Amino acid sequence: MKNISDLTLKEMKKYLSKIGDKEGAREIKEIIKKDPDKADLKVSETMDSQFNQVWKIKEHTYGFFDAENEKDGKIPLVNALTMDADLSLKGERINIRIGNIYVERYPGIFGGDHEILFEFKAKHSPEGSSEDESIQYTQKYTLRNKGGTGKSGLSVMKGLRVPHNGIDFYLNTIYLNNKNEEKFLKFLDSGIFNSGLELIASVNPVLKQVSGYASGITQYLTDEKKSKIIQEIGLGFDFAGNSEVASLKNGTYVAIQAPRHKMNWSDWYYDKDSSLLKPYDDSLERMPYNHITFVISKYEEDEQ
Repeated sequence: MKNISDLTLKEMKKYLSKIGDKEGAREIKEIIKKDPDKADLKVSETMDSQFNQVWKIKEHTYGFFDAENEKDGKIPLVNALTMDADLSLKGERINIRIGNIYVERYPGIFGGDHEILFEFKAKHSPEGSSEDESIQYTQKYTLRNKGGTGKSGLSVMKGLRVPHNGIDFYLNTIYLNNKNEEKFLKFLDSGIFNSGLELIASVNPVLKQVSGYASGITQYLTDEKKSKIIQEIGLGFDFAGNSEVASLKNGTYVAIQAPRHKMNWSDWYYDKDSSLLKPYDDSLERMPYNHITFVISKYEEDEQ
Protein backbone atom coordinates (compact mmCIF):
# COMPACT_ATOMS: atom_id res chain seq x y z
CA MET A 1 0.00 0.00 0.00
CA LYS A 2 1.39 3.37 -1.00
CA ASN A 3 2.27 6.11 1.47
CA ILE A 4 0.47 9.30 0.54
CA SER A 5 3.73 11.26 0.74
CA ASP A 6 5.15 9.11 -2.08
CA LEU A 7 2.49 10.18 -4.58
CA THR A 8 3.55 12.54 -7.33
CA LEU A 9 1.84 15.92 -7.53
CA LYS A 10 -0.08 14.70 -10.55
CA GLU A 11 -1.29 11.63 -8.63
CA MET A 12 -2.01 13.71 -5.54
CA LYS A 13 -4.17 16.19 -7.42
CA LYS A 14 -6.32 13.33 -8.69
CA TYR A 15 -6.48 11.66 -5.27
CA LEU A 16 -7.43 14.84 -3.39
CA SER A 17 -10.16 15.60 -5.90
CA LYS A 18 -11.51 12.10 -5.41
CA ILE A 19 -11.78 12.44 -1.61
CA GLY A 20 -13.30 15.92 -1.73
CA ASP A 21 -10.24 17.97 -0.75
CA LYS A 22 -10.87 20.73 -3.28
CA GLU A 23 -8.58 23.21 -1.56
CA GLY A 24 -5.57 20.88 -1.69
CA ALA A 25 -6.28 19.84 -5.28
CA ARG A 26 -6.51 23.50 -6.29
CA GLU A 27 -3.15 24.31 -4.65
CA ILE A 28 -1.44 21.48 -6.50
CA LYS A 29 -3.09 22.45 -9.77
CA GLU A 30 -1.57 25.93 -9.44
CA ILE A 31 1.90 24.48 -8.74
CA ILE A 32 1.77 22.31 -11.87
CA LYS A 33 0.33 25.17 -13.91
CA LYS A 34 3.28 27.42 -13.00
CA ASP A 35 5.86 24.67 -13.54
CA PRO A 36 4.66 21.57 -15.47
CA ASP A 37 7.95 19.79 -14.73
CA LYS A 38 6.87 19.51 -11.09
CA ALA A 39 3.98 17.18 -11.98
CA ASP A 40 6.17 14.13 -11.39
CA LEU A 41 7.72 15.46 -8.17
CA LYS A 42 6.81 13.56 -4.99
CA VAL A 43 4.51 15.56 -2.74
CA SER A 44 6.94 15.07 0.18
CA GLU A 45 9.62 16.84 -1.87
CA THR A 46 7.63 20.02 -2.46
CA MET A 47 8.76 23.13 -0.60
CA ASP A 48 6.56 24.28 2.27
CA SER A 49 6.30 27.68 0.63
CA GLN A 50 4.49 25.97 -2.26
CA PHE A 51 2.46 23.28 -0.49
CA ASN A 52 2.45 23.43 3.30
CA GLN A 53 0.48 20.42 4.54
CA VAL A 54 1.74 18.52 7.59
CA TRP A 55 0.41 15.19 6.26
CA LYS A 56 2.92 15.28 3.39
CA ILE A 57 5.77 14.70 5.89
CA LYS A 58 6.98 11.10 5.74
CA GLU A 59 9.37 11.33 8.69
CA HIS A 60 8.40 10.81 12.32
CA THR A 61 10.21 11.72 15.51
CA TYR A 62 9.73 9.85 18.79
CA GLY A 63 9.53 11.17 22.32
CA PHE A 64 8.81 9.92 25.83
CA PHE A 65 6.98 11.50 28.76
CA ASP A 66 9.55 11.99 31.53
CA ALA A 67 7.01 11.60 34.35
CA GLU A 68 9.73 11.32 37.02
CA ASN A 69 10.62 14.97 36.44
CA GLU A 70 7.06 16.35 36.45
CA LYS A 71 6.79 19.81 37.97
CA ASP A 72 3.60 21.82 38.53
CA GLY A 73 1.61 19.51 36.28
CA LYS A 74 4.13 19.79 33.44
CA ILE A 75 5.77 16.57 32.23
CA PRO A 76 8.94 17.16 30.14
CA LEU A 77 9.34 15.38 26.81
CA VAL A 78 12.62 13.58 26.10
CA ASN A 79 14.05 11.83 23.07
CA ALA A 80 12.89 8.18 23.13
CA LEU A 81 16.07 7.15 21.31
CA THR A 82 18.53 8.35 23.95
CA MET A 83 17.11 7.19 27.30
CA ASP A 84 17.84 4.10 29.40
CA ALA A 85 15.77 0.93 28.99
CA ASP A 86 14.05 -1.01 31.78
CA LEU A 87 15.95 -4.32 31.70
CA SER A 88 13.35 -5.96 33.96
CA LEU A 89 10.93 -6.08 30.99
CA LYS A 90 13.03 -8.66 29.12
CA GLY A 91 10.90 -11.75 28.56
CA GLU A 92 7.99 -10.18 30.48
CA ARG A 93 4.48 -9.51 29.26
CA ILE A 94 3.38 -5.95 28.52
CA ASN A 95 0.27 -4.08 27.43
CA ILE A 96 0.15 -1.48 24.66
CA ARG A 97 -2.60 1.15 24.60
CA ILE A 98 -3.32 4.07 22.33
CA GLY A 99 -3.40 7.27 24.39
CA ASN A 100 -4.31 10.54 22.71
CA ILE A 101 -4.61 11.11 18.98
CA TYR A 102 -4.31 14.60 17.53
CA VAL A 103 -4.85 15.49 13.88
CA GLU A 104 -3.53 18.90 12.88
CA ARG A 105 -4.46 18.16 9.28
CA TYR A 106 -5.30 15.02 7.29
CA PRO A 107 -6.23 15.08 3.59
CA GLY A 108 -9.94 15.28 2.80
CA ILE A 109 -12.72 17.76 3.51
CA PHE A 110 -11.37 20.10 6.20
CA GLY A 111 -14.43 20.12 8.45
CA GLY A 112 -15.52 16.57 7.72
CA ASP A 113 -14.91 13.26 9.44
CA HIS A 114 -11.97 11.08 8.40
CA GLU A 115 -12.50 7.32 8.65
CA ILE A 116 -9.05 5.99 9.53
CA LEU A 117 -7.89 2.41 9.96
CA PHE A 118 -5.11 1.90 12.50
CA GLU A 119 -3.01 -1.11 11.58
CA PHE A 120 -0.74 -2.45 14.35
CA LYS A 121 2.05 -5.00 14.05
CA ALA A 122 4.51 -6.29 16.65
CA LYS A 123 6.77 -9.22 17.44
CA HIS A 124 5.53 -11.57 20.16
CA SER A 125 7.40 -14.34 21.97
CA PRO A 126 4.78 -17.03 22.77
CA GLU A 127 5.13 -19.05 25.96
CA GLY A 128 6.90 -22.35 25.36
CA SER A 129 8.02 -21.46 21.83
CA SER A 130 11.55 -20.78 20.61
CA GLU A 131 10.24 -18.78 17.65
CA ASP A 132 8.92 -15.24 17.75
CA GLU A 133 5.73 -14.58 15.83
CA SER A 134 4.32 -11.51 14.12
CA ILE A 135 1.02 -10.22 15.54
CA GLN A 136 -1.33 -7.94 13.62
CA TYR A 137 -4.39 -6.04 14.81
CA THR A 138 -6.63 -3.27 13.46
CA GLN A 139 -8.94 -0.62 14.91
CA LYS A 140 -11.06 2.00 13.13
CA TYR A 141 -11.14 5.60 14.32
CA THR A 142 -13.20 8.58 13.21
CA LEU A 143 -10.96 11.68 13.32
CA ARG A 144 -11.31 15.40 12.59
CA ASN A 145 -8.78 18.07 11.70
CA LYS A 146 -7.67 20.30 14.60
CA GLY A 147 -8.86 17.61 16.99
CA GLY A 148 -8.83 13.91 17.60
CA THR A 149 -11.37 11.23 18.39
CA GLY A 150 -13.87 10.34 21.06
CA LYS A 151 -11.82 7.22 21.77
CA SER A 152 -8.86 7.42 24.11
CA GLY A 153 -6.82 4.85 26.02
CA LEU A 154 -8.07 1.88 24.01
CA SER A 155 -6.15 -1.32 24.51
CA VAL A 156 -4.27 -2.56 21.44
CA MET A 157 -2.34 -5.58 22.70
CA LYS A 158 -2.59 -7.22 26.11
CA GLY A 159 0.01 -9.66 27.40
CA LEU A 160 2.51 -9.27 24.58
CA ARG A 161 5.62 -11.20 25.67
CA VAL A 162 8.78 -9.20 25.03
CA PRO A 163 11.47 -11.05 23.04
CA HIS A 164 14.90 -10.79 24.67
CA ASN A 165 16.18 -8.81 21.68
CA GLY A 166 13.36 -6.28 21.97
CA ILE A 167 10.25 -5.44 19.96
CA ASP A 168 9.61 -4.02 16.52
CA PHE A 169 6.37 -2.04 16.73
CA TYR A 170 4.56 -0.70 13.66
CA LEU A 171 1.52 1.51 13.30
CA ASN A 172 0.09 2.67 9.99
CA THR A 173 -2.85 5.09 9.79
CA ILE A 174 -4.75 4.32 6.60
CA TYR A 175 -7.23 6.73 5.02
CA LEU A 176 -10.43 4.99 3.93
CA ASN A 177 -11.93 6.91 1.05
CA ASN A 178 -14.33 4.41 -0.44
CA LYS A 179 -17.89 3.86 0.80
CA ASN A 180 -17.68 0.15 0.03
CA GLU A 181 -14.64 -0.11 2.30
CA GLU A 182 -16.51 1.64 5.09
CA LYS A 183 -19.37 -0.87 4.82
CA PHE A 184 -16.90 -3.74 4.69
CA LEU A 185 -15.18 -2.47 7.84
CA LYS A 186 -18.25 -1.73 9.95
CA PHE A 187 -17.70 -4.92 11.88
CA LEU A 188 -14.53 -3.32 13.27
CA ASP A 189 -16.80 -1.34 15.57
CA SER A 190 -17.60 -4.58 17.40
CA GLY A 191 -16.14 -5.32 20.82
CA ILE A 192 -13.49 -7.73 19.61
CA PHE A 193 -11.76 -4.91 17.71
CA ASN A 194 -12.15 -2.28 20.44
CA SER A 195 -11.11 -4.25 23.50
CA GLY A 196 -7.58 -5.05 22.30
CA LEU A 197 -5.89 -8.25 21.21
CA GLU A 198 -5.45 -10.61 24.17
CA LEU A 199 -2.19 -12.52 23.66
CA ILE A 200 -2.71 -15.15 26.35
CA ALA A 201 -3.85 -18.21 24.41
CA SER A 202 -5.80 -19.63 27.37
CA VAL A 203 -7.74 -16.35 27.63
CA ASN A 204 -8.20 -15.79 23.90
CA PRO A 205 -8.55 -19.09 22.00
CA VAL A 206 -9.35 -17.18 18.77
CA LEU A 207 -6.11 -15.19 18.85
CA LYS A 208 -4.88 -16.44 15.47
CA GLN A 209 -8.25 -15.87 13.84
CA VAL A 210 -8.44 -12.25 15.00
CA SER A 211 -4.88 -11.55 13.88
CA GLY A 212 -5.75 -13.27 10.60
CA TYR A 213 -8.75 -10.97 10.11
CA ALA A 214 -6.47 -7.95 10.50
CA SER A 215 -4.03 -9.31 7.93
CA GLY A 216 -6.87 -10.05 5.51
CA ILE A 217 -8.33 -6.55 5.86
CA THR A 218 -5.00 -4.92 5.06
CA GLN A 219 -4.46 -7.25 2.12
CA TYR A 220 -7.88 -6.34 0.75
CA LEU A 221 -7.10 -2.62 0.96
CA THR A 222 -3.72 -3.21 -0.69
CA ASP A 223 -5.28 -5.16 -3.56
CA GLU A 224 -7.98 -2.54 -4.07
CA LYS A 225 -5.34 0.22 -4.28
CA LYS A 226 -7.89 2.79 -3.12
CA SER A 227 -6.64 3.63 0.36
CA LYS A 228 -3.40 5.38 1.30
CA ILE A 229 -1.13 5.38 4.34
CA ILE A 230 -0.93 8.81 5.98
CA GLN A 231 1.30 8.07 8.96
CA GLU A 232 3.81 5.25 8.73
CA ILE A 233 5.23 4.68 12.21
CA GLY A 234 7.91 2.10 12.85
CA LEU A 235 9.75 1.98 16.15
CA GLY A 236 12.25 -0.62 17.31
CA PHE A 237 12.59 -1.11 21.07
CA ASP A 238 15.60 -2.82 22.62
CA PHE A 239 17.63 -2.98 25.81
CA ALA A 240 21.15 -2.34 24.50
CA GLY A 241 21.08 1.46 24.66
CA ASN A 242 21.85 1.79 20.96
CA SER A 243 21.33 5.20 19.40
CA GLU A 244 18.56 5.37 16.77
CA VAL A 245 16.70 2.58 18.60
CA ALA A 246 14.10 3.37 21.26
CA SER A 247 14.62 2.01 24.75
CA LEU A 248 11.74 -0.04 26.14
CA LYS A 249 10.28 1.02 29.48
CA ASN A 250 6.93 1.58 31.15
CA GLY A 251 5.38 4.90 30.27
CA THR A 252 4.00 7.04 27.47
CA TYR A 253 5.62 7.45 24.05
CA VAL A 254 4.64 9.96 21.38
CA ALA A 255 5.10 9.64 17.61
CA ILE A 256 5.06 13.04 15.89
CA GLN A 257 4.76 13.47 12.13
CA ALA A 258 7.50 16.07 11.93
CA PRO A 259 11.10 16.38 10.67
CA ARG A 260 13.63 15.59 13.38
CA HIS A 261 15.54 18.81 12.82
CA LYS A 262 12.45 20.81 13.78
CA MET A 263 11.96 19.04 17.12
CA ASN A 264 13.87 20.27 20.14
CA TRP A 265 12.50 18.11 22.94
CA SER A 266 13.54 20.48 25.71
CA ASP A 267 11.10 23.05 24.27
CA TRP A 268 8.01 20.89 24.88
CA TYR A 269 6.04 19.39 27.75
CA TYR A 270 2.81 17.52 28.39
CA ASP A 271 0.27 19.56 30.31
CA LYS A 272 -1.69 17.29 32.67
CA ASP A 273 -4.56 19.75 33.11
CA SER A 274 -5.38 20.08 29.40
CA SER A 275 -3.86 16.78 28.15
CA LEU A 276 -2.04 18.76 25.45
CA LEU A 277 1.56 18.91 24.26
CA LYS A 278 2.64 22.53 24.70
CA PRO A 279 5.75 24.69 24.25
CA TYR A 280 7.35 26.12 27.40
CA ASP A 281 7.45 29.60 25.82
CA ASP A 282 3.63 29.61 25.34
CA SER A 283 4.07 30.63 21.69
CA LEU A 284 1.52 28.03 20.58
CA GLU A 285 -1.60 26.56 22.13
CA ARG A 286 -0.49 23.02 21.30
CA MET A 287 1.85 20.89 19.16
CA PRO A 288 1.12 21.84 15.50
CA TYR A 289 1.80 18.39 14.00
CA ASN A 290 -0.17 15.17 13.73
CA HIS A 291 0.78 13.01 16.70
CA ILE A 292 -0.22 9.83 18.50
CA THR A 293 0.68 8.72 22.01
CA PHE A 294 0.84 5.10 23.11
CA VAL A 295 1.32 3.68 26.57
CA ILE A 296 3.47 0.71 27.62
CA SER A 297 2.64 -0.98 30.92
CA LYS A 298 3.49 -4.29 32.57
CA TYR A 299 0.84 -6.97 32.23
CA GLU A 300 -0.69 -8.14 35.50
CA GLU A 301 -2.35 -11.54 35.82
CA ASP A 302 -5.49 -10.11 37.41
CA GLU A 303 -6.07 -8.02 34.25
CA GLN A 304 -7.49 -11.13 32.59
